[in-house]
Amino acid sequence: MPTKSRMKEHYDCFLTVNDEELLINSSETKGIYPKIIEKIVEQLDICLAIHKRVLVVRFDLSLDEYSGDNHIISTFINRQKQRIERTYKTKHIGHGWAREQEEAKQQHYHVYLIIDGDVIQNPTKLLKQIKAKWFKYGRVWVPKKEFKTDRGCFYYIDKHNYEQERADVIERLSYLAKTRGKGYKDIQAKNYSVSRLKLNFKEQKRHKKEEL
Repeated sequence: MPTKSRMKEHYDCFLTVNDEELLINSSETKGIYPKIIEKIVEQLDICLAIHKRVLVVRFDLSLDEYSGDNHIISTFINRQKQRIERTYKTKHIGHGWAREQEEAKQQHYHVYLIIDGDVIQNPTKLLKQIKAKWFKYGRVWVPKKEFKTDRGCFYYIDKHNYEQERADVIERLSYLAKTRGKGYKDIQAKNYSVSRLKLNFKEQKRHKKEEL
């Protein structure tokens, strides 16, 4: 039996965050946890304030064996971020993951990374490296762009497409906040994790200037 979360649930396709009405992946029958979406939006906007443009990459990681805690995914994401920082000479990488378990006996994770779009414009090489490193734990699933309407596994946000692309990213990432599939874990383990990037004074000042 899953452990019942104490977080507030929300059942509607729109959610207001910081006085902004956002379209999300939810409905009257498919609930989400607003707190998770609020954290996702916060970290996305911080990355957009730090970098002139960003690359958002979505993929899933499944485990071959069940684990009650999240040590494997936490360590893996931290190491991947460190490798990206060294390889591409960048920093301030946002991330998030959501732990879920439905029909399979072991959990899987929905994951995203938010990276400086000046250093990576296409994630093909990055995903190849992630697949090679995760191979000993399980499988990597990457959304494919099979039809014109498909968005594939990544989004590239810059000043030319900011409003629409940001909205699309938030709707896509809101899937990580769904209530279904969560709670199958040790009591002390988390259902999700989000990066903790913060803006320094200089970045806050620049961000406010750009909003005016």
